[in-house]
Amino acid sequence: MQTLSIIVLTYNHQNFVRQNLEGIFMQKMNFPVELILCDDHSTDNTDAVIQEILIKKPQNITVKYTRHDKNLGSTPNFYFALKQVTGKYVAFCEGDDYWTDEKKLQKQLDFLQNHQEYALCFHNAVNISDHSEYNQTLFAHIENREYSPEEIYRHWTVHTATVMMRSEVLKTDAFKKTVTDPTLLYFDTVLFLAASTMGKLRGFSEVMSAYRRHESGLSFGPKNFTRDLKHNKLDRIIGNYHQKEIKKIADWHIFTRSRSGFLEALKSRNFTLARGFLGWILGKYKIAIIYLIKIWQH
Repeated sequence: MQTLSIIVLTYNHQNFVRQNLEGIFMQKMNFPVELILCDDHSTDNTDAVIQEILIKKPQNITVKYTRHDKNLGSTPNFYFALKQVTGKYVAFCEGDDYWTDEKKLQKQLDFLQNHQEYALCFHNAVNISDHSEYNQTLFAHIENREYSPEEIYRHWTVHTATVMMRSEVLKTDAFKKTVTDPTLLYFDTVLFLAASTMGKLRGFSEVMSAYRRHESGLSFGPKNFTRDLKHNKLDRIIGNYHQKEIKKIADWHIFTRSRSGFLEALKSRNFTLARGFLGWILGKYKIAIIYLIKIWQH
């Protein structure tokens, strides 16, 4: 059993994956690592770049490289990678993101080994973008403290490439019952919330990774109504499992996203799409009533 498993998912990242792997290979650490690298049948030169850079891997890193024969999609590719994990701990770095601190893994591993009550830790990340309003800004303002699951869910605080967690999270009831649907988006959120069911969550203010925000990224780019409807599905699964305050947040996410989508669809005269969002709004009718009352009062 390895000490740490690192998961890298990549698809058409020929311009980015070299920097990703170099950020992993530069890590100064005193423990063995397995790199689970999954290329989701890229149609560019991603595979060639990977093959070239893997020759330079450090001796303490064992590589499990899979290039799928067909495109699975981001979430099924993630599920595939999770099944390869043998490490006591798991870290993540999407193929277009990269780590900037050579001691990142050692710092996080030392913390988790010395603080058994924590299931997951994360840190600050800097945005890298061609858009000046985003470039070199922080993904989120992470402080040196414990975070609640409600906090990270409400504000989308945790970036995937900043996380290290105990692999025991993959055995929790929360993981098994919420990380199942291959059509889900933003699969990392359900994983982080699953971690909160077995231990505390800790943030670090240090910037140790970079989040590359570009037009083809899953969570960046122009408005995508299909993506929003899938996001609603994810929030429903999260709310139904975790209940209490998490469900309140999930319901509010669903309502506000659907209200915005409904109005935009009406504006563009896409009535089929408008009906899709209206169904979600009516499903949260209690929130809709409260919202309408507040509008009327003002």
